[in-house]
Amino acid sequence: MPAITRMLAATCAAAAAGAALTGCTGDDSGDESAPLLAPVVTTSAAAEPFSDLSGAQLMKRAEQDMRDSGAMTIESKGTEDGAPLHMKEAITDSGKCVVAADSDGMSFQIIGVSATEAYLKADKEFWIENGGAGAAGRLAGKWVKLPAAEISDSGMQDMCDLDSAMDEASADDDESTFTKQAPVELDGKQVVPIVEDSSDGTTTIYVSTGDTPYIVKSVIADGDSPEVDVFSDFGKPPHIVAPPRALTIDPGDLGGNPGGGGLHI
Repeated sequence: MPAITRMLAATCAAAAAGAALTGCTGDDSGDESAPLLAPVVTTSAAAEPFSDLSGAQLMKRAEQDMRDSGAMTIESKGTEDGAPLHMKEAITDSGKCVVAADSDGMSFQIIGVSATEAYLKADKEFWIENGGAGAAGRLAGKWVKLPAAEISDSGMQDMCDLDSAMDEASADDDESTFTKQAPVELDGKQVVPIVEDSSDGTTTIYVSTGDTPYIVKSVIADGDSPEVDVFSDFGKPPHIVAPPRALTIDPGDLGGNPGGGGLHI
């Protein structure tokens, strides 16, 4: 499951090289790496959820249920290359997605309409860093249509696709060990913690109980790159459409090379 980190970082890197959700506006004051947990009191062994499944088996079932849901939202808080990263992304099995991110004083949004159609809107700081002052003057705060060839080359379509995202998230499962723990309450709901030990370190994963278990949170608390990922809105694809044409810039219409580097992702 730590591969979620790589997936989100790749999304951020793709946008930066390319040089709509709201609510991705920087770190909250609360410490998300230390969720409030309380043991669940059970009266019998029969009350233990998933008592017939090992940690690895429960992980596999939860990951499959997430894949089968057709859509989900991921909110990630952590670091990338030492800089704070806050990203929120809604992905679907149709390949449509929306992304909003803040990283190292820069922010951007992505709307992915299909495997060949995507739009990027970023602030002045983003374009200065990734395209220069000329690009910032022309493109800051505007929706920029990304060239189809660049979308394909960057692999962005894989980041927007739920199946591909789950493939990436579970890529290291065979090399990890999963230890199921006693149920606890997380945000007022019963969950089953699973501790994953892998070459990337230790991750605590919280799986919801009920007929359809989902991974609802994962926490990497140790190492140089602590991270918290929250998963929600399973089976609830957002309404995703291209921004209005009047508010969109096609780099091919600029008649030049903004920022001296062109638009590449």
